[in-house]
Amino acid sequence: MMERVIVLAGGFATRLRPLSYTRPKPLFPVLDKPIIDWIVEGVRGIAPVVVSARYLSHMIRDYVSRRWSDAAAVIEENRPLGDGGAVAYIADMLSLDGPVLVVNGDVFTDIDYSAVIKAHEKHGGVATIAFVEVPPENVSKYGIAIVDDSMRLRGFVEKPKEPPGGSRLANAGVYVFEAEALKAIPRRRGEVKIAKDLIPALLEKQDIYVYIHRGIWHDIGTPADYLKANFAALDKWGGAAERAGAEITPPVYIAEGVEIGEGASIGPYVVLGSGARVGKYSRVRNSVLMRGVAVEPGSHISGSIIGEESYIGRWVRVVDAVIADGVYVRDEVSVGRNSSVGPNREVVEDVPEGATLP
Repeated sequence: MMERVIVLAGGFATRLRPLSYTRPKPLFPVLDKPIIDWIVEGVRGIAPVVVSARYLSHMIRDYVSRRWSDAAAVIEENRPLGDGGAVAYIADMLSLDGPVLVVNGDVFTDIDYSAVIKAHEKHGGVATIAFVEVPPENVSKYGIAIVDDSMRLRGFVEKPKEPPGGSRLANAGVYVFEAEALKAIPRRRGEVKIAKDLIPALLEKQDIYVYIHRGIWHDIGTPADYLKANFAALDKWGGAAERAGAEITPPVYIAEGVEIGEGASIGPYVVLGSGARVGKYSRVRNSVLMRGVAVEPGSHISGSIIGEESYIGRWVRVVDAVIADGVYVRDEVSVGRNSSVGPNREVVEDVPEGATLP
């Protein structure tokens, strides 16, 4: 029986800028639903949920209190603690002395959290860590597990250059920690990391077991990763839709209150957030348009993310770019590939390829 579910939501999300200037990672929507909703829905009923927040914590607190007042509470970190430090902070504050489920708040996944807990109870170690298999070229981004036939963790290499022992099992950011593991987290002034400070220390003296998840798993650390998470969700939950006079190519997700003009072409792989509006003869593909985005007639958007309440004028072209919240793009402007536009700006002329408008 888990004593708490701890959701780690204190990161600064620097690689998601400019989108994260106005939004913490747990509030990034996947299929128009914030990641924190996906997580709380997945863990609800396991144990009371505590969300550890720091960056833009007031936004997380306000959202959770409105949406999940009956299921989750927010504890605001008083300084940057690191993921391990945040777990220790909550464990000490709440005097936790039983097992806890810990979940990274910036991961979109369809993992069965109850199955992780069952695997932990079966093996009986001090901790269980969920892992996912990643392509060889991505192992350098994650902590990689070396596992024996009994699913015991034999080694853990943080961000290796090559797959250690041929392993491609990456840390999925889901943990079950017994009380002994919580007590082993260093209490110190600086940041404490689970991967760097806790796991190696536990491995020296205790048994850690591995749960392998085979399904959707995406760390939304970058805009490209965020798009991939939405596209993976579209593959599983998206579908076809019909709008009179418009061409819809699945998979797409069209939220409530979306308006699509005559002759518009939507999809494949498009998410239109609630209240979005796409004008006549516009083309949107391989993109996420967040809540309240307005696209005027004749514009073309591909491979891009458009932040909440942004306005895209007539005959605008946005390809492989990121536009943050509240941006006004004038008619006939072209936003170049690999460029980004910061929040609450007016864009009156073409944005060069690779440019950053903070």
